[in-house]
Order: sequence, then structure tokens, then C-alpha cells
Amino acid sequence: MQSSCLYRECMRNHAAKLGSYAVDGCREYSQPATGDLCAACGCHRSYHRRIEVQSSCQVTRARLPFTSLRRVKQLARLKWKAAAAEGREEQEEEEVDTEETSTDEKMTVQRRRKSKFTAEQREAMRDYAAKLGWTLKDKRAVSEEISVFCDRIGVTRYLFKTWVNNNKKFYH
Repeated sequence: MQSSCLYRECMRNHAAKLGSYAVDGCREYSQPATGDLCAACGCHRSYHRRIEVQSSCQVTRARLPFTSLRRVKQLARLKWKAAAAEGREEQEEEEVDTEETSTDEKMTVQRRRKSKFTAEQREAMRDYAAKLGWTLKDKRAVSEEISVFCDRIGVTRYLFKTWVNNNKKFYH
């Protein structure tokens, strides 16, 4: 029995730098005359899914596991989140797992909690932002005063800065 390999669809993530997942749609590796770049999509052969085929005297067709695009995207998202959680900027290329998830392994997406301000906090922030001219740039001279104000009304300096930037067009 001889072992040979086939290359199928391209698994290259073209949107990895954006934190997303996008494939080019190349369905099968096209062997070029020279080199290892796919004639169809231009990606290196290593980006294409590799399948080991055992050849024998009998002609048998290898049944390939089906991986839906939704599953590939889900795995890429989970891999990206795990890398972000560990603080790594770039993650190594790994072979995609072809097992389907069970219903117990539903992916849960946690959204960031939206900050809610009381009417008094909004009014105080509006008055103070008007006093500052609706900008916090170059306010190093009053930096301590801004911190005291934020402590007094019970918001962080970052939340106050974000609120000013989000509301300056509405109030200014």
C-alpha cells in the first residue's frame, strides 16, 4: 500500500488581522506547473486541507469528513478568543478539528455591560463638560480636578471621557 495525499479547499483566513474569519472560496487545490502555490487562489499548498489517501490494489474511494463553513468559522472564532484571552497577538496555524459539536457545547457570547448613568450623573457630566469646552485634550493642568469630579459623582475617568466624546455633538 502506498500513501499519497490530496489537497482540498483552502483554509486560509484572509481576515485574521481584523479579528474575523473569511476564506477565499477556493474549493480544491489546483496543482501548478511549478512551485507550491495554488493556481486557483494563489495560496501556498499548506493552507489547503490535506487528506492522506491509502492506495492499494483495490480502487476504493476515501470518504471525507464533512465540515461546514459555519463550523469552520465557529472554530476560528473560538481559537481567536482563546488567543486573545491568553494575551497572544498572533496564533500558530493549527489543523481544523472536523468533529461536529454536540448540543451541550453551545457557544455563548458575552456582551460587555452597557454603562447606565443616573439623571444626576448625566446632568453633572454635561455641566462639567461644558465648563471644559467638551474636550479633555490638553487638560493636564486640570487633570487632578477632573479626577476629583469623577470620584465625586461615582464614575471612572475613562467613562467620563467616553461619555464626553459620545455626547459632545448632541449637547455642544
